[in-house]
Amino acid sequence: MEISALVLVGGKSRRMNGNNKAFLKFENKSFIEKITDQLTEFHNIYISVDDKEKYKNLNFILLKDICKDIGPIGGIYSALKAIDEKYIFVTACDMPKITKEFVQFMCNSIIEDAQCVVTQDEDGRIYPLGGIYSKDIIYIIEDMIKQKDYKLLNLIKRAKSKIICLSDTKFNKDILDNINNLEEYNKLEIKK
Repeated sequence: MEISALVLVGGKSRRMNGNNKAFLKFENKSFIEKITDQLTEFHNIYISVDDKEKYKNLNFILLKDICKDIGPIGGIYSALKAIDEKYIFVTACDMPKITKEFVQFMCNSIIEDAQCVVTQDEDGRIYPLGGIYSKDIIYIIEDMIKQKDYKLLNLIKRAKSKIICLSDTKFNKDILDNINNLEEYNKLEIKK
């Protein structure tokens, strides 16, 4: 199956006092190293960036957003337009708990007519990141961008989506935690 991986790193890190989340440390590695270590099964790993210069030392294919400042949907859109593979597994640089086993599980969950594969928790909260997106949704994203609708949840509603209940799997929802601010980062540091 044609599938690659994408790590979104283009955020502004405002809630991190300007610290670039990709380079925060966890278990003696930067978040970006920790995440890309879990993606080694993929032939291609792409990094969605706002500025290639900031990430030039990363040994991966850097993709710059076609549409700037529209959030994760912009990175996903730019990647789907640029890649040759039909599918892309998408995670963010602030999700350092993601595991190779979870990534493999998601890849094995692709079904032919699904345009995206995502998970939800027992409360019905959908996790758009840590999900898989198909090139078949490019036209939906283009329509959403025209309408200035940048919400991934709306994309999932509009696409033919396969939604997996995490409670039906062996995975705990905390592997999909985003570390958004210093308080969450400090808790992560304490837990390790």
